[in-house]
Amino acid sequence: MAYQLKDLVNLERYPIDDLDGAGATLLQSCQDSLADGAMCHLPDFVKPEALAVIQAEANALRDRTYWMEVERRAYSWRDPDDYPRGHPVTLTTPNLLGTITQDCFPKRGAFVSIFEQPALTGFVRRCLGLDSLYPVACPYLAANVKVMGEGCRHAWHFDQNDGAVTLMIQSAAAGGHFEYVPYLRDEDDENYTEVGRLLSGEDIPTQRAGLADGSFCLFKGRRSIHRVSEVTQGAPDRLLAVFSYHHIPGHRYKDSTVRSVLGRLPESYPNPA
Repeated sequence: MAYQLKDLVNLERYPIDDLDGAGATLLQSCQDSLADGAMCHLPDFVKPEALAVIQAEANALRDRTYWMEVERRAYSWRDPDDYPRGHPVTLTTPNLLGTITQDCFPKRGAFVSIFEQPALTGFVRRCLGLDSLYPVACPYLAANVKVMGEGCRHAWHFDQNDGAVTLMIQSAAAGGHFEYVPYLRDEDDENYTEVGRLLSGEDIPTQRAGLADGSFCLFKGRRSIHRVSEVTQGAPDRLLAVFSYHHIPGHRYKDSTVRSVLGRLPESYPNPA
């Protein structure tokens, strides 16, 4: 079956194919939400019948999950050796989750098809206020699914990109909440004091997004620290799709990036180093 946009997205509620007409109010609302609170949350974005197919596709691939358990730093791109012990850049929190890579999914299936919809890319681009945006060409990480069963958690961290794009495929039976502090740091002030308090386990105000199955989200994570709390009960487990974009067409991730996400390079990886 060849999926079209109308088969996948609830266009009556979210007319992302007509952003200069019927979807203009939606676009402005999303832009305002991102500017004000770093989060744009669109519940029931995916049609129920399409979501059921995506859930089935992902659950059928659970035995192909790449698992990673590490202590993760919030500032993964900075060298902790450049900072004194106890500095927020050096602090870690537990991180345990799995990844199902795009190459595992049917190329004409619902999961890959929704990621490849030009209208979705255009919607994301305009929400983020970018001049250009293209789906990443990495066959493994461009569109992938994060798997979190009981005991899994995603550590506190900042992103390195301008906007994270996710689709909640399946919520955990209990726990696994997306928690964040919008714009905790900015271009002029790293706010290390508050970041350090949070990473050290102190109680500072955070927000929790009530994501449900079928929720589509845009999130400004480069300046907003965030995590997924521990999944306290699985079956069903938490399944979250992550869609990746870049301002240059055909962009592929470095070997080191693929390895850092999956823990190793896939066996099908060309010329693994």
